[in-house]
Amino acid sequence: MINFLSLFSGIGAFEKALDRLGVPYKLVNYCEIDKYASKSYSAVHNVSESLNLGDITKVDTSQLPHVDIISYGFPCQDISLSGRLQGFFNEDGSITRSGLFFEALRIIEDTKPKVAIAENVKNLTSKKFKEQFEI
Repeated sequence: MINFLSLFSGIGAFEKALDRLGVPYKLVNYCEIDKYASKSYSAVHNVSESLNLGDITKVDTSQLPHVDIISYGFPCQDISLSGRLQGFFNEDGSITRSGLFFEALRIIEDTKPKVAIAENVKNLTSKKFKEQFEI
């Protein structure tokens, strides 16, 4: 059985794909800050909202079980052509919403899953965001 951790979960598109493909997995936790998305996630996947880790910046990786796969679709507002185009950092050096990518990276580095799958907008692969894409 695959131990699966979902970050920036939304309503769980990655999980729905696994379900449709018939891939057996155990959801160890999901991480969604939006209360409405969390409620929807719980209903769509028939799991308790107690599995929600909430704010990704507050995830204590020492409390997570073994993880085989992590999926994450970090916020795109600062990378998208229809967004602010700031990238991962604001002009003052603070992290943008898209910069929450580094929280996913922290969790990946701490849990060392076999596979980590990221999803984001096409513009992340553009010349403007070459440096971010390479990270």
